[in-house]
Amino acid sequence: MNIKTIKPHILACRDGDWNHALRVVKWVKVLGKGRSDLNLLITTALIHDIGWFNVLPKGKINFKVMLTYEYEANKNSKPFATKLLTELNYNNKNIKTILRLISAADNHKATKEDEEIIVDADSLSKLSINHLKEKYEPDSFKEIITMWKKEMPSRFKTKKGKELFSELLTILQSQSADS
Repeated sequence: MNIKTIKPHILACRDGDWNHALRVVKWVKVLGKGRSDLNLLITTALIHDIGWFNVLPKGKINFKVMLTYEYEANKNSKPFATKLLTELNYNNKNIKTILRLISAADNHKATKEDEEIIVDADSLSKLSINHLKEKYEPDSFKEIITMWKKEMPSRFKTKKGKELFSELLTILQSQSADS
Protein backbone atom coordinates (compact mmCIF):
# COMPACT_ATOMS: atom_id res chain seq x y z
CA MET A 1 0.00 0.00 0.00
CA ASN A 2 1.32 3.43 -0.92
CA ILE A 3 -0.49 6.18 0.99
CA LYS A 4 1.34 8.90 -0.97
CA THR A 5 -0.16 7.54 -4.20
CA ILE A 6 -3.63 6.99 -2.72
CA LYS A 7 -4.06 10.31 -0.90
CA PRO A 8 -4.32 12.64 -3.97
CA HIS A 9 -7.05 10.41 -5.45
CA ILE A 10 -9.13 10.60 -2.29
CA LEU A 11 -8.48 14.33 -1.83
CA ALA A 12 -10.11 14.79 -5.28
CA CYS A 13 -13.27 13.22 -3.90
CA ARG A 14 -15.70 15.05 -1.59
CA ASP A 15 -14.51 17.37 1.12
CA GLY A 16 -13.72 15.32 4.19
CA ASP A 17 -13.30 11.99 2.38
CA TRP A 18 -9.60 11.71 3.25
CA ASN A 19 -10.19 12.29 6.96
CA HIS A 20 -13.15 9.92 6.80
CA ALA A 21 -10.91 7.27 5.19
CA LEU A 22 -8.39 7.67 8.00
CA ARG A 23 -11.16 7.21 10.58
CA VAL A 24 -12.33 4.07 8.73
CA VAL A 25 -8.75 2.75 8.92
CA LYS A 26 -8.78 3.38 12.68
CA TRP A 27 -11.97 1.33 13.09
CA VAL A 28 -10.76 -1.41 10.72
CA LYS A 29 -7.71 -1.82 12.96
CA VAL A 30 -9.98 -2.14 16.01
CA LEU A 31 -12.48 -4.54 14.41
CA GLY A 32 -9.95 -6.53 12.38
CA LYS A 33 -7.13 -6.77 14.90
CA GLY A 34 -5.02 -9.87 14.36
CA ARG A 35 -6.49 -10.79 10.96
CA SER A 36 -4.16 -12.03 8.24
CA ASP A 37 -6.00 -9.86 5.66
CA LEU A 38 -5.71 -6.65 7.69
CA ASN A 39 -3.62 -4.90 5.01
CA LEU A 40 -6.34 -5.52 2.38
CA LEU A 41 -8.96 -4.18 4.79
CA ILE A 42 -6.83 -1.08 5.43
CA THR A 43 -6.34 -0.49 1.70
CA THR A 44 -10.09 -0.85 1.23
CA ALA A 45 -10.71 1.62 4.06
CA LEU A 46 -8.47 4.17 2.37
CA ILE A 47 -10.06 3.92 -1.08
CA HIS A 48 -13.65 2.80 -0.42
CA ASP A 49 -15.03 6.23 -1.46
CA ILE A 50 -12.86 6.58 -4.59
CA GLY A 51 -15.99 6.56 -6.74
CA TRP A 52 -16.59 10.15 -5.62
CA PHE A 53 -13.44 11.22 -7.52
CA ASN A 54 -14.41 14.50 -9.26
CA VAL A 55 -18.15 13.77 -9.01
CA LEU A 56 -19.03 16.93 -7.07
CA PRO A 57 -17.41 20.35 -6.84
CA LYS A 58 -15.36 20.97 -3.70
CA GLY A 59 -17.12 22.29 -0.62
CA LYS A 60 -19.54 21.11 1.99
CA ILE A 61 -22.71 19.65 0.55
CA ASN A 62 -26.32 19.25 1.48
CA PHE A 63 -27.21 15.68 2.44
CA LYS A 64 -29.90 15.43 -0.25
CA VAL A 65 -27.33 16.44 -2.90
CA MET A 66 -25.05 13.63 -1.70
CA LEU A 67 -27.88 11.12 -1.97
CA THR A 68 -28.61 12.33 -5.51
CA TYR A 69 -25.06 11.57 -6.66
CA GLU A 70 -24.46 8.42 -4.61
CA TYR A 71 -25.50 6.03 -7.42
CA GLU A 72 -23.06 7.70 -9.84
CA ALA A 73 -20.25 7.53 -7.30
CA ASN A 74 -20.92 3.87 -6.53
CA LYS A 75 -20.93 3.09 -10.26
CA ASN A 76 -17.48 4.72 -10.51
CA SER A 77 -15.99 2.72 -7.64
CA LYS A 78 -15.03 -0.41 -9.56
CA PRO A 79 -13.23 1.21 -12.54
CA PHE A 80 -11.50 3.89 -10.44
CA ALA A 81 -10.37 1.42 -7.76
CA THR A 82 -9.24 -1.13 -10.34
CA LYS A 83 -7.12 1.48 -12.12
CA LEU A 84 -5.50 2.69 -8.88
CA LEU A 85 -4.88 -0.80 -7.49
CA THR A 86 -3.34 -1.88 -10.81
CA GLU A 87 -1.02 1.14 -10.67
CA LEU A 88 -0.08 0.05 -7.15
CA ASN A 89 0.76 -3.46 -8.45
CA TYR A 90 -1.95 -5.35 -6.58
CA ASN A 91 -2.56 -8.80 -8.02
CA ASN A 92 -5.92 -9.77 -9.55
CA LYS A 93 -6.98 -11.83 -6.53
CA ASN A 94 -6.42 -8.93 -4.11
CA ILE A 95 -8.06 -6.44 -6.49
CA LYS A 96 -11.12 -8.70 -6.68
CA THR A 97 -11.25 -8.92 -2.87
CA ILE A 98 -10.91 -5.15 -2.41
CA LEU A 99 -13.61 -4.49 -5.04
CA ARG A 100 -15.95 -6.88 -3.21
CA LEU A 101 -15.25 -5.05 0.05
CA ILE A 102 -15.83 -1.64 -1.56
CA SER A 103 -19.13 -2.89 -2.95
CA ALA A 104 -20.16 -4.03 0.53
CA ALA A 105 -19.31 -0.57 1.92
CA ASP A 106 -21.14 1.18 -0.95
CA ASN A 107 -24.26 -0.91 -0.35
CA HIS A 108 -23.97 -1.03 3.47
CA LYS A 109 -24.46 -4.80 3.29
CA ALA A 110 -22.20 -7.60 4.44
CA THR A 111 -22.44 -11.34 3.94
CA LYS A 112 -18.85 -12.30 4.83
CA GLU A 113 -16.77 -11.54 7.92
CA ASP A 114 -14.33 -9.23 6.10
CA GLU A 115 -17.29 -7.32 4.63
CA GLU A 116 -18.79 -6.97 8.12
CA ILE A 117 -15.58 -5.33 9.30
CA ILE A 118 -15.40 -2.78 6.46
CA VAL A 119 -19.14 -1.93 6.61
CA ASP A 120 -19.03 -1.54 10.40
CA ALA A 121 -15.82 0.52 10.26
CA ASP A 122 -17.32 2.81 7.61
CA SER A 123 -20.47 3.30 9.67
CA LEU A 124 -18.60 3.86 12.95
CA SER A 125 -16.39 6.48 11.30
CA LYS A 126 -19.46 8.50 10.33
CA LEU A 127 -20.65 8.73 13.93
CA SER A 128 -18.38 11.69 14.56
CA ILE A 129 -19.10 15.41 14.68
CA ASN A 130 -15.92 15.90 12.64
CA HIS A 131 -17.38 13.76 9.86
CA LEU A 132 -20.46 15.96 9.68
CA LYS A 133 -18.53 19.23 9.91
CA GLU A 134 -15.99 18.22 7.25
CA LYS A 135 -18.52 16.99 4.67
CA TYR A 136 -21.95 18.54 5.13
CA GLU A 137 -23.71 21.85 5.44
CA PRO A 138 -24.85 22.34 9.06
CA ASP A 139 -28.53 22.42 8.10
CA SER A 140 -28.18 18.74 7.10
CA PHE A 141 -26.86 17.48 10.45
CA LYS A 142 -30.24 16.76 12.06
CA GLU A 143 -31.55 14.95 8.97
CA ILE A 144 -28.38 12.84 8.70
CA ILE A 145 -28.39 11.85 12.37
CA THR A 146 -32.11 10.98 12.20
CA MET A 147 -31.51 8.74 9.19
CA TRP A 148 -28.46 7.07 10.79
CA LYS A 149 -30.40 6.49 14.01
CA LYS A 150 -33.06 4.69 11.97
CA GLU A 151 -30.93 2.80 9.41
CA MET A 152 -27.57 2.11 11.00
CA PRO A 153 -28.56 -0.38 13.72
CA SER A 154 -29.42 -3.01 11.09
CA ARG A 155 -26.08 -2.46 9.28
CA PHE A 156 -23.87 -3.52 12.17
CA LYS A 157 -22.81 -7.15 12.17
CA THR A 158 -19.69 -7.30 14.35
CA LYS A 159 -20.18 -7.60 18.10
CA LYS A 160 -17.86 -4.64 18.73
CA GLY A 161 -19.62 -2.50 16.10
CA LYS A 162 -23.00 -3.17 17.71
CA GLU A 163 -21.57 -2.27 21.12
CA LEU A 164 -20.01 0.99 19.91
CA PHE A 165 -22.95 2.23 17.83
CA SER A 166 -25.19 3.45 20.66
CA GLU A 167 -22.33 5.05 22.54
CA LEU A 168 -21.01 6.94 19.49
CA LEU A 169 -24.50 7.99 18.36
CA THR A 170 -25.25 9.43 21.82
CA ILE A 171 -22.00 11.42 21.77
CA LEU A 172 -22.68 12.64 18.23
CA GLN A 173 -26.21 13.77 19.10
CA SER A 174 -24.88 15.69 22.08
CA GLN A 175 -22.10 17.33 20.06
CA SER A 176 -24.39 18.25 17.16
CA ALA A 177 -26.84 19.92 19.56
CA ASP A 178 -23.93 22.08 20.74
CA SER A 179 -22.95 23.03 17.16
